[in-house]
Amino acid sequence: MIRSTPEENSMTTTNSHLPVQVQNVMQRHPVTIHDYQTVHDAVDLMTEHHVSALPVVDDGHYLRGIVTMSDLVRLVQDAERTLDSDLAIYDNSFLVADMIRETLGTDEIASVMSGVMFKVKQEDTLKTAAKVMVEHQLHHLPVVGKDMKLLGILSSMDFVRLAADA
Repeated sequence: MIRSTPEENSMTTTNSHLPVQVQNVMQRHPVTIHDYQTVHDAVDLMTEHHVSALPVVDDGHYLRGIVTMSDLVRLVQDAERTLDSDLAIYDNSFLVADMIRETLGTDEIASVMSGVMFKVKQEDTLKTAAKVMVEHQLHHLPVVGKDMKLLGILSSMDFVRLAADA
């Protein structure tokens, strides 16, 4: 078994022993969605850009929330429950398809997003961010300025990338 020293396990820059800050690892230009866009728009953006979370912003690029693949899965589960309870009234398959489309896609993203519960600042350390992510089982953390303007996003993949580059 190979053991590493505490120095090897800490997230430090290569030339100093200062902790790595979020700004050194975060994705600076994340794909975002506006709060007035729809669930269909979110699915299209996630598919096109191969991402599993979208920070939700207003027109000023201020963070309003985040929508994740988990939020969309929950939406599908809710729609399935609705279909199960209402299926008897829909005997025509076209009506069922329309109901699915209406239930899943036309809602504004603001109605399905998670609010801004967890976020980090760019000057926070990766250790601080990692603790928040582990404690709350998050895979994405928006990075904001003092005024809540979105500056980037930190994902669990950023930690994997950091470890792979070490």
